[in-house]
Amino acid sequence: MRKVIGLICLVLGVVLILQGRSIPEDLDHQLKYFMPGMPRYRTTYLYIAGGLLIGYGLLNLVWPRKKS
Repeated sequence: MRKVIGLICLVLGVVLILQGRSIPEDLDHQLKYFMPGMPRYRTTYLYIAGGLLIGYGLLNLVWPRKKS
């Protein structure tokens, strides 16, 4: 079960990073950026969340399971 959760987190992390890369190309995002005071934080949040999910997924896949 732990490896399945790790694989799901890994896939979700990659999807978030790919979604973060495609946001600056959207016309809607470019129009919002021209307005004063509109920061580009959404891409940063997607990169951070994607990186954390990839790290968690890799740890679940690679780290040995505890024997009780």
